Amino acid sequence: MARPLRVEYPGACYHIINRGNRRQDIFQRKRDCELFIDKLCEFSEVFSIEILSYCLMENHFHLYIRTVQPNLSRFMQSLLTSFTIVKNRYDRSSGHLFQGRFKSVLVESELYGSHLSRYIHLNPVRSARVKALSLEERRRRLREFKWSSYPEICGFRKCPEWLDRNETLMRCGQTQYEQERNYAKYVEEGLLRDIRNPMEDMAIQTVLGSDSFMDKIRKGLTHLSAKKNLHRELAEHGRLKASFAIETLISAVAGSYGAKEDRILQRNSRDNESRQVLMYLACRFCRGRYSLTEIADRLNVSLGGLTRSRYNMRKRISLDKTLEKRIAKHEEKLLKS
Repeated sequence: MARPLRVEYPGACYHIINRGNRRQDIFQRKRDCELFIDKLCEFSEVFSIEILSYCLMENHFHLYIRTVQPNLSRFMQSLLTSFTIVKNRYDRSSGHLFQGRFKSVLVESELYGSHLSRYIHLNPVRSARVKALSLEERRRRLREFKWSSYPEICGFRKCPEWLDRNETLMRCGQTQYEQERNYAKYVEEGLLRDIRNPMEDMAIQTVLGSDSFMDKIRKGLTHLSAKKNLHRELAEHGRLKASFAIETLISAVAGSYGAKEDRILQRNSRDNESRQVLMYLACRFCRGRYSLTEIADRLNVSLGGLTRSRYNMRKRISLDKTLEKRIAKHEEKLLKS
């Protein structure tokens, strides 16, 4: 399987996740959490990394960071290697702690930073066991959770110098008090209703941002194919840089369903699965060449209709395993073509 592309440039923001090997617990004791925080502080200073948000759970962690220099991979390699060596020494153990390569998503901070920070901070109250508790108890747990930046950003706990909370609070009001209270209110909405995972808005598996942000990233990647050490990562680069022509996708979906192309391009055919699949796959595999507006125009649908169709199809796939398998076959054929 091709490795997702690491897009690195000065000032880039990333959401980073890594889990324990075989989903085993990593942060089993207080000293494990303290060790990771110490290493995070140490290496963020060494590599000039701005820590915007973090949360440590039993078997995984979330980081939201900004890199001053294009050095994400070196920073994470140093952080995880150093943490693993010391933790193994403490535990008189050896071997891997983490489940392979860390996952990083390049984020358009201006558009998604607040949503992402809220999503990260709500992790400690997301389990079914905690959801069964009273509202006040869940609020207390969220505000007192020791291994999250939420209490520090909201002023419930002293904020360390290495945590940059200004990025999170700057859009929440004028005074520091107003910013802290407004951000706390914003996050704690998640105690009253389910908050949508912003990662669901990703067009590809490594970038979270608007069409214009995607265009900027795609244009900045045109030089990568000449680098000899990036072959395992070029599958994702291909989806960004080249992607599929919309006509190729229309022809492929029509052929798979044995339908005429003009039939699946007709408006007001809500029960036409081939058309719904076409719109869903176009949003996934054509964004490297076209904006969503251009895709909508070619498929004879409004922009709102296209995004609703994508959302509804994603929901249907999560509930219908047979449909999920059919679409997986479509995707496999596309990627082999």
